[in-house]
Amino acid sequence: MEPLSQVQRVARELRAQLTTGGIAPGTRLSQTELAARFGVSRVPLREALQQLAGQGLVRLESGGAVVATPLSVAELQEVYEIREAVEPLLARLAVPNAGRAEILRMRATLERMGEAAQPREWMRLNREFHRTLYACVDRPRLRQIVDLHAALADRYVYVQIDGVGETAEFDRQHRRILSAVADGDAALAAKLTKEHLESSHEFVLRYFLEREPDPGDPAAT
Repeated sequence: MEPLSQVQRVARELRAQLTTGGIAPGTRLSQTELAARFGVSRVPLREALQQLAGQGLVRLESGGAVVATPLSVAELQEVYEIREAVEPLLARLAVPNAGRAEILRMRATLERMGEAAQPREWMRLNREFHRTLYACVDRPRLRQIVDLHAALADRYVYVQIDGVGETAEFDRQHRRILSAVADGDAALAAKLTKEHLESSHEFVLRYFLEREPDPGDPAAT
């Protein structure tokens, strides 16, 4: 595996902190402070921030960036509605082009997901699993849409997984998707991908709704 570039390294570390709540929503990020922290010049730092801005995780401002707004049920639902519309299509288009190498990579990623001790690592591997399949088709705009909304969804998925620690059902769904890909069944892979996203949507949404303050509770005001 090739070493990460400075831009990739900074973007990955900041993305992990943004999606896991390590940096609070609304926090202003100084380019000067971040450059010193990561030991890079402002050029790769600016490129990393531009990547994160393109994913909706930060908002660029003069001299730095501001972390995205707090989590909300409205954003959660919109993000998943988009993913449920786009990702099954991308899966269906990708399956005919998935060869032995891609299938072996996806299988190896699943094995590592089963051994992941931290939610952050599991989520990184989860993205890698799906991206390996989607990279099999030449649809850069569709993949860009998926990358953008998967990054936004990670903020919600992390809170749920970190709180409950339950990934077994997601892992089973991944195995079924991989089996369909290995069989070359594009229609089934698309169907299972949609069901997987719907399940994740409901799972995370239920978690948030259960913890949403009761408007009628005086303590919530």
